[in-house]
Amino acid sequence: YAEQVKKTPAPAPAGPVLKIEKSSPTQQIDFLRSLKGAVTCEAEHFKPEPGCEALDVCRLEGPQETQKVAEKIIACQTPTPTEVLNYFNNELKKRICFLDGGMGTRIQAEKLEEADYRGDRFKDFNEIDANGVPVSLKGNNDLLIFSKPDMVRDIHKEYFAAGSDICETNTFNGTTISQGEYKMQPVVYELNKKGAELAKQAAADVTKAEPHKPRFV
Repeated sequence: YAEQVKKTPAPAPAGPVLKIEKSSPTQQIDFLRSLKGAVTCEAEHFKPEPGCEALDVCRLEGPQETQKVAEKIIACQTPTPTEVLNYFNNELKKRICFLDGGMGTRIQAEKLEEADYRGDRFKDFNEIDANGVPVSLKGNNDLLIFSKPDMVRDIHKEYFAAGSDICETNTFNGTTISQGEYKMQPVVYELNKKGAELAKQAAADVTKAEPHKPRFV
């Protein structure tokens, strides 16, 4: 056994060299399109009698009033649920619709500090937590709705410009429970309202430039 241990085993034969190359956006699109195939549904769908059961909203048929919906969004108004359903039910037959990306990770890229989160409104904020430690507002991304509204609106617009059809408001922690960790319960209602307004302004700006593809919140 000792002699076997002393003998160094022969090196394994070299395998093929793995070459990794970065593909271009055009190559990625071409590859994804090559995977596309026709899908047929052979299931029998029963239409319920009127008043017996609510229809699946994804199967509702209706006119796609893109111009009407775009005009409402540009005016910072809210399309009716039926208008939204008709738009997406028709649009999804033609293409994939996209939701925006992560808000928190995008905000982290800005490398903000405590003063950025406080802004003018909360510069004198001096609450103490249950352990007697001063509460830090750094990391409360929802609070940027007040301290950096232009940045929040521009991030929404970035996602819209990248192709998103829908964006979510910057209010992931817009509840009294979450904001309680920062002693910010009193601003929860205002925070959610302002967050929706910023997202709708972004949707209006992008939709105005591209009325053929309205953006939603």
